[in-house]
Amino acid sequence: MNDIASVSTALGKSELGLPDPQPAAKTAGGFGDVLRSSLDQFAKTQTDADRAAEELTLGGKADIHTTMVAVEKAGIALEMALQIRNRLLNAYETLMRQQI
Repeated sequence: MNDIASVSTALGKSELGLPDPQPAAKTAGGFGDVLRSSLDQFAKTQTDADRAAEELTLGGKADIHTTMVAVEKAGIALEMALQIRNRLLNAYETLMRQQI
């Protein structure tokens, strides 16, 4: 047990105001998990824009303003995804050019 945990146990956690120590297994995922969740969010944005455009063309409840906002969000998300891809490719190429 680390020193903070032993002190907080001895004095009571409420007196120190320290959070319970978290094991390392409960930490956030790595880069792959962040990238995967970002791509899922990107796909959801694209799907929402497609759905809004379809709803507008079919004469549904969607209005032009909501549809345009959804399409612009999807466009911005696409530009960001392309920039991230370009940066990742650039970093990969830089690593591959390094001599060991």
